[in-house]
Amino acid sequence: MEEDTVKKALINEFYKLPMTGEEVESRSMEIIDQRVGAHNFSPEEWQVVRRMIHTTADFSLMADVKFAAEAIQEGIKALREGRPVYTDSNMIRAGLSIARLKAVNQGYAADKIVCCVADEDIVLESKKSGLPRSILGIRKAKKQLDGGIAMFGNAPLALMELSRLIIEEKIRPAFVIAMPVGFVHVAESKDEFLSLGVPGITLTGLRGGSTLAVSVLHAVAILAGSKENKEAQSSKGTKQDDLYAAPQNRSSFDAVILIGHGSKKPNAAMNMEEIARQLKQKYSCWIVEPCYMSLNPPYFPEVLKKCVGAGAKRIMVAPYFLHDGVHINHDIPDLIREGLRQNPGIEIFLGKPIGFDESIVDLVWKRICECKP
Repeated sequence: MEEDTVKKALINEFYKLPMTGEEVESRSMEIIDQRVGAHNFSPEEWQVVRRMIHTTADFSLMADVKFAAEAIQEGIKALREGRPVYTDSNMIRAGLSIARLKAVNQGYAADKIVCCVADEDIVLESKKSGLPRSILGIRKAKKQLDGGIAMFGNAPLALMELSRLIIEEKIRPAFVIAMPVGFVHVAESKDEFLSLGVPGITLTGLRGGSTLAVSVLHAVAILAGSKENKEAQSSKGTKQDDLYAAPQNRSSFDAVILIGHGSKKPNAAMNMEEIARQLKQKYSCWIVEPCYMSLNPPYFPEVLKKCVGAGAKRIMVAPYFLHDGVHINHDIPDLIREGLRQNPGIEIFLGKPIGFDESIVDLVWKRICECKP
């Protein structure tokens, strides 16, 4: 008699090649990047939108996300200053990570996250007046809302009441996440808020929800923490953190593409090519190839093809630029997205420009001293 086949649970496949929670999240973000490819969001906006997609697995929401009045910059500022957070539901309040907020400002605690809809006085007033608790809760929290952070994932009427306070009573929130969900007054509440010019992030239309609102504030908090570390490191003379999450161990890269601007001047590329040669010589575990944005070849697509042809799967793009400008924020990311689209199965990481470093101060002084009157 044949032995019965023992059925095994799917989790056993995971146990063969386990991953940490952080690795699962990182891989999820990589999959989102690969599926989306090119987009029109700035790097910081994309960190927010990508986390929204991660929360919902809904790529179509990209078309409906709106950023108003320097939303991310103002949100970062508000979190760093420890502004109070008002939520339109206790679900949002419960979903927010105090630890994540504390990483930005140590003053954050549970009492800095305010939700009034279940307060006893609000419940009684709602029964007496016939008005929804969401509206009355906004009125009660007027003091926290003026200069504070407001989050809406549930109640469009609460968002409409906030807009009234902004229009009629000159309340000015520092940052608003406007993502109520439903079918009554939902789209209109968002459209009215967007017309006010208040810093905020909105998902237009009928979609929204508490989990989306939470994901947005967490994304902004991560950006705020990252920028804070960047400034601290810069003040110590260390290199700045990159906007992109690249592996910390250099040996995890198969190749480095050193990318510069390009020049009409003959032999202008020799300096960068010498740097590429010495990088390859000093760190022999890498393929190192130079390329240029314009004016003189080789260009990025052909160099990327060369690296992939040599077997590279994880490629670092190192900008040979002094400052963070249009090429860093737009042109090079566009080249990378197209490269990923044409070469499925590889990973490309964008490094930071040269930026500030104390060694540059010494180099500039050296050049000053070399100048003879």
